[in-house]
Amino acid sequence: MNTKKDREKIITRRAHSLLVVLGGGAGLAIAMQGLLSFALPAQTETSVNNAGDAREEIRTAKIANPFDGISLEARAGYVLELKTGVVLFAKNENEKLPLASVTKLMTAFVAREHLSESAVLTLTKDDLSAEGDSGLRPGERWRLGDILNAMLLVSSNDAAHAVALFVGSNGVSDRNASTDIARANFVQMMNEKAVLLGLEQMQFFNESGLDVSAPQSGQLAQVSILPQGGGYGSARNVALLFAELWKKYPETIEITAHKDARIYSQDEIAHILPNTNEIVGQIPGLVASKTGYTNISGGNLAVIFDRGIGDPIVAVVLGSSYKGRFDDMQKLVEATRK
Repeated sequence: MNTKKDREKIITRRAHSLLVVLGGGAGLAIAMQGLLSFALPAQTETSVNNAGDAREEIRTAKIANPFDGISLEARAGYVLELKTGVVLFAKNENEKLPLASVTKLMTAFVAREHLSESAVLTLTKDDLSAEGDSGLRPGERWRLGDILNAMLLVSSNDAAHAVALFVGSNGVSDRNASTDIARANFVQMMNEKAVLLGLEQMQFFNESGLDVSAPQSGQLAQVSILPQGGGYGSARNVALLFAELWKKYPETIEITAHKDARIYSQDEIAHILPNTNEIVGQIPGLVASKTGYTNISGGNLAVIFDRGIGDPIVAVVLGSSYKGRFDDMQKLVEATRK
């Protein structure tokens, strides 16, 4: 086998022979061309092949979708880039599903659209008849903005009920209208707002999202009832509503990015309220969140978070389990950040 030194000697002799035969500068050029073609063909071919392989790897990496293979317990899911409008993930995104307390996003939106956040309401016994106990007291006075914060953070049904009666009575704290009329007025406002926003699958029956009982049609209407959700909508509907609420009234929902908060009524009564979102501290860049859970709806969760500076993302899961909604959301958040 020739050594490297022997190979160099052979190349030199061939170049010298060409110079003798051809002479001058032309001979030198031809000699050098022969030298290169003799010494480097295998190396050049290998380099080209390696470059091609690298380009193919780059193309493959660009095509890979971090959401591929994700399996959700949720019936529906949706992830949207708010800056670009690009849909990153969609599963049954237009299916009409019960929202549970995610309904309260529309409750907050309608309240802010109709009254100033500085409007003050006085709680009554009628206000506090809803399921659940958030520590609110009859006779306690609240700024609308503060009670909306409490409603969204701890998902207070009492607060939602009080807001509906207050706004449904046109902001009159000493309400003359019956509670039924005031509440019906407010729910109508919610449904009208859904239409104005183009949220076609959204429909509301109350302000809290609590399950209600509806008469069954047909011959058994007088003796049998069927349960239904207090509010309905699609995962896409919820994402768009949440994004619009954050865009117009960020101060109303940004409290939901905290694990808990101390909120004061106008009577200087402090209410220390926990967030119902159990993974609030596990989502980097969290901006806002809203949970929902009933027997009919299962587990729901909507979040807005910053993937980077000026890059907000909204993600929604509907129809999961109590724990599954948190697991599902973590999967979507992690995939979004890859």
